[in-house]
Amino acid sequence: MIVENHLTLWSLVSLKVIDVQRTELPIGEHSHTSQLLSSALVYTVKGRALLTLDGDEHQVENGYVCHAGKDTVLSIMEVTDPLEYYSISYKATLPMPCSQDVLELLARTEPFDSQYGFVVSHAAPLLIFLSRMEQEWGQSGAMAKLQVKSLFYQLICELMGQMQHQQLEPASPDMVLQVVKYMDEHYFESITADTLATLFNSSSRTMQRMFNKRLGLGPIDYLMQIRIDKAKELLCSTNSGLKDIAEAVGYVDNYYFSRLFRRYTGVSPSMYRESMQQARGDEPEKKAAVDPLDRPIRRLLRTIIHLRGEILLQRQPERIAVLDPQFMDHMLALGEQPAGSVLDPDDLSSFPEYLFGKLRAVKPLGTMREPDLEALRSLAPDLIICTEVQQNLYASLTQIAPTIMLKRNRDWRETLRTFGRIMGKKQEAEQVLQHYKHKINGLKSQLATKLHGQSVTMIRPLDNSIRLHTSAHRTAAILYTDLGLYPPKLAVDRKRTSSLISLDGLPEVDADHYFVLTNNQFKAMSDEIQTTATWKSLRAVQQQHVYQAKSSIWIAYYGPIAMNQVVDQVASVFLDAK
Repeated sequence: MIVENHLTLWSLVSLKVIDVQRTELPIGEHSHTSQLLSSALVYTVKGRALLTLDGDEHQVENGYVCHAGKDTVLSIMEVTDPLEYYSISYKATLPMPCSQDVLELLARTEPFDSQYGFVVSHAAPLLIFLSRMEQEWGQSGAMAKLQVKSLFYQLICELMGQMQHQQLEPASPDMVLQVVKYMDEHYFESITADTLATLFNSSSRTMQRMFNKRLGLGPIDYLMQIRIDKAKELLCSTNSGLKDIAEAVGYVDNYYFSRLFRRYTGVSPSMYRESMQQARGDEPEKKAAVDPLDRPIRRLLRTIIHLRGEILLQRQPERIAVLDPQFMDHMLALGEQPAGSVLDPDDLSSFPEYLFGKLRAVKPLGTMREPDLEALRSLAPDLIICTEVQQNLYASLTQIAPTIMLKRNRDWRETLRTFGRIMGKKQEAEQVLQHYKHKINGLKSQLATKLHGQSVTMIRPLDNSIRLHTSAHRTAAILYTDLGLYPPKLAVDRKRTSSLISLDGLPEVDADHYFVLTNNQFKAMSDEIQTTATWKSLRAVQQQHVYQAKSSIWIAYYGPIAMNQVVDQVASVFLDAK
């Protein structure tokens, strides 16, 4: 904006002030819309609200002035502080005849139809002019009207002077807000970075830079989050199939949509729908947004989906209480410490030995099945993470602190990603997973070469019987899926994670290699079994293919540190053997 050109035209026009008003709007005003019958100037004395001019958004507050031409649709909404503002309606015409240069300058500049807004640097002189204009406008007689016109000229001179001093351009429509608004309304259409750039007269690179500066991500990533939000609404409010929902939010390929949904939320669409159905209570009433970017910014906050719904983490939790001992492993793998944890029911004497070097001051909170709620209250955590084991206590837990309920037997990799989202350590979680993936990829071919298809199984003496962990067990998946080992026929089961067999039935397992899982509670029983004739008759025993393992690491503490130790032990047994 060349202020000098505006001043030239203001000095030449014939001016008529049509109306002067001072308006007050209370908090909570959601819509105050009108179409301007003439050019208008609006000045905010106090308060805060969202003002739009033909959809272009201005966040108005004390000392904000904006200008618009005839027929502009003006809306004032989202009043978050009591709003007081002046509005001046006027008509400016250029007397004829006039030079061609002036006409061309008017066509180029359009000072009386231009839309702009800015925060003034000196409010006092403007308030004096506006207050006097309001007083004179209420008077009758030609002198009062002339005074109003004189004061309006002085007001314009002051505004132009401040714009010139600040070297301001007219506040052009905020591109990020406009693109966000467009995507909110057209998310189901085919949208690319190039189409957005063309629509908003920008280059893709410039738009990417502006989005990254304001929101920390590009426009297409933001579009994906809009679509995920819309999909979540449909999953909660309809019984539509996945294919229909995918198409409704702009994705033809529902398989791609499912992968995208999991990537952004941490769970599959079906699990999200199930979690929302299980969630109790109504959503809290949403407050009016203070900032026009409130909704985009909220999308960037950590929304954690769990078995009882979803929770928005406004800030990084510093004191986390975990009600499953395996979660200590996940937190430590990401370099964080739990403030408190329950103990392993099979070993109530202490926290896991394999984590001793990493744990600091962690407060005991009872056991997984019987958490100590008084100890939990005294801990005053920022966040509680539990599993469905504590579902009967969920309401009590939420009275103590915000609570996330995770599925206990979920794949440890997905749980780690969830912890990464909770603690703001998504990148660290992916690094842990990449390290593990690299490790097992290297071992898989080595183990295949070494074992030549020999079978491997894991058993656990327990309660006067022997538990055979099947291929459906979460740790057995480390052996059979991650490392490519072969289970014996009796250990192949797609539904049950284990089966109980007697000592006499053990020869039927007929595995080439046994990992025997024990703990202090059942060690005596395990030792006794291994003295029996039946045990000694096993082919694997005779060939010394039996290996002792700690059930706490292999079973109880199902996290990245423990699972890496399982992999390391398997590698040591088979690859380091002479």
